[in-house]
Amino acid sequence: MKLPGFTLLLLFLFTLPTALAAPAEGGKGYDPAFIKQVKQAIQKKTGQEPDDEAIADVLNRITVRFHKDGKYAEAGTIAQQALEFGEARLGPEHPSTLASLNNLAGLYRAQGRYQEAEPLYRRVLEARERVLGPEHPDTLGSLNNLALLYQAQGHYQEAEPLYQRALVAQERVLGATHPDTLNVRLNLAGLHIERGAIPKAIESLRVMDRQLRRFVGAQLATTRAESTRRGWLLSKSNFQSVVFSLALRHPSPETRQLAADVLLRWKRLAGEEEALVARLARTSDDSEIRALAEEIAKTRAALSHQMNLLKPDKGAIATHLDRLGELEVELAGLSREFQGHRKERAVDWRAVREQLPAGSALLSLRLFAPFDFKTGKLGEPHWLAMLLPAADDGEDGAIALHDLGPAGPVAEGFARLRATESKQDAQALHALLFGELDGAIKGYERLYLAPDGMLDLLAFHRLVLPDGRYWVERQMLHQIRAGRDLVANVGWGELASPNKKAVGVRPPERSIPRSPQPTLVAFGGIDYGKFPAADHASTSPANQRLRAERGGFSVLAHTGPEASAIGREYKAITGQPAKVWYGEEASEGRLKTLLSPDAQPPRVLHLATHGFFLSRKGEGNERPLTLSGLALAGANEGMAGKPTDGEDGVLYALEAQSLNLEGTELVALSACDTGKGEVDYSEGVYGLTRAFRMAGARNVLMTLWPLNDKLAAAFMGDFYRNWLGGQGCEGKCQATGTPLSPAEALRRTRLAWIKSDDARRRDPKYWAPYVLVE
Repeated sequence: MKLPGFTLLLLFLFTLPTALAAPAEGGKGYDPAFIKQVKQAIQKKTGQEPDDEAIADVLNRITVRFHKDGKYAEAGTIAQQALEFGEARLGPEHPSTLASLNNLAGLYRAQGRYQEAEPLYRRVLEARERVLGPEHPDTLGSLNNLALLYQAQGHYQEAEPLYQRALVAQERVLGATHPDTLNVRLNLAGLHIERGAIPKAIESLRVMDRQLRRFVGAQLATTRAESTRRGWLLSKSNFQSVVFSLALRHPSPETRQLAADVLLRWKRLAGEEEALVARLARTSDDSEIRALAEEIAKTRAALSHQMNLLKPDKGAIATHLDRLGELEVELAGLSREFQGHRKERAVDWRAVREQLPAGSALLSLRLFAPFDFKTGKLGEPHWLAMLLPAADDGEDGAIALHDLGPAGPVAEGFARLRATESKQDAQALHALLFGELDGAIKGYERLYLAPDGMLDLLAFHRLVLPDGRYWVERQMLHQIRAGRDLVANVGWGELASPNKKAVGVRPPERSIPRSPQPTLVAFGGIDYGKFPAADHASTSPANQRLRAERGGFSVLAHTGPEASAIGREYKAITGQPAKVWYGEEASEGRLKTLLSPDAQPPRVLHLATHGFFLSRKGEGNERPLTLSGLALAGANEGMAGKPTDGEDGVLYALEAQSLNLEGTELVALSACDTGKGEVDYSEGVYGLTRAFRMAGARNVLMTLWPLNDKLAAAFMGDFYRNWLGGQGCEGKCQATGTPLSPAEALRRTRLAWIKSDDARRRDPKYWAPYVLVE
């Protein structure tokens, strides 16, 4: 009898009190009262009377759960009950009984009780060889477990042949990319490291890197649920932590190069896959692909609305999720010409280094867990920094890796800065993160920052240096998603040649490519209480949850003049048209029409409106991009269930992902909280910025905290004047006659405000919240 996964939680509640009172030592038999209670709990939940195998399976799963939670005493009690029940009711060599015995041995190993664990592991191995055969996956798992035990004791000569035997058989039986095979290879690499055989460890880890990328690529291509795709990447983070820990513990050019390759290839891999499929949908001439893309957009919109209702229909959500997964996998299946890079991604640190402009460096940050190679345990999270200089700087292979310390104090310093906004706390956070690294990075004219996790929400440019200046005053800071983005076309299976510089990293001699339509589209002064005149729509889901949690959207009085001024400046400076919509005309339906698959996207999209981020409700099926969005015309009415144009006035990030912004040079999200989103430590922030990038925008300007006054509008006006009318990039390439990039214009605007005679303009509150993601 197979039990559903959700039964496990219920059984915790039913069995814990009795289980803890059950006999803890073996040899006394199982407790019938305890087993009866487990049996009743299963029957109550499933409506079926469980057989002995089902009871044993539940006990084994509870044991594993307690073990993972570090509750060894409780896990030991349950494991002992499971073992004695299995031996009495199923037999000593039944697979469930052997699983119980294996769980108990694993608990002993985790507690350092090696002498007690060894005979149990040996008993399991011998029984599985006899009952299941020498090459059964469970038997090979027992070989791995016994090898781990020997390794933990420092008995490397006994451990290595067991790993080798398991690896050879698993590659033959399961395949080189199977998770069990990869796990044994990782353990073997750890053994090589402990023995000091670093070249062998590097070779093994490079093989694993190739095989693991093939495996994960296949999962990303064929797994329907987005949460599952993200989970695949997060579950493989042990490999990355092993590689980073090796480079920090045994620093050498070879270990640092391996760490750099792994960081560049793995960071935010799921986002690249999603963007790849989205780009295909926008650019393909294939009618089948375009039809799929249109259905995906409609399904995303329906899912966004349904998941945020105050009382969502779980059946409808499940239907939308299943359908969306089917459509995404079908679309991916039609795009093999774009996705060949999944099999063998060629990008490495040399390719990225070649794309860095002279006098610059990449500073990539990554959360990792230090790995203990002897025990196989991961420590508390730390921040890692990789510094990769441009090809013209330093000797070949000059990669620097730094352990920046535990993540906890950084999170506390970040929260303190957000609460106080003080210059002292800004300097303290810089010292905490980059104090030891500052000497290495201060000499570069430009730094390309690729943050991770919560650091995506940090305004790096307002951190204060040891000399009292803001960081933005010392050097040009570019913020990018991942170092891999510096290599042109890597997302589409093609590496840039060494003389071809990266998208968004414009060297001085390169002109900025224009988008298909050199216009500006702006929305501002939006009327959130009124829809445009239109026929009443037959159906439109009301967003009650947003209304309950967020309340209504208030009028942003200064956004209308802001949008109007930006439109005038654009026309005056560029000589190109600007289209500005206000009030009830700044609607969701209009935006979707302007940015439909068949439309020509504008060069600039400027949206001056409320952004929002809803708290996660704790349900596992929520997609992060359904939690953030923008308010457009009639949003308050839409939330009250009174839409009139077929839209509810709320554009969720999941819907924004389907807009056509292919080639758009800049999307500016002005006003309130547009930088917020759900932090995923494997993928960064899921929010509006990510969605607009996936829609094709080359640069996204967001705000990290709410703004709505004349100074905010003035800052945006200065930025546009600097960008559209500025000549000559900062530093060595100044006065070359080339236009400024958005990033350079943003820095020029900040510096002018920092040096202003107006004290309010000098306040970071007004110049620091803007972050440009290139």
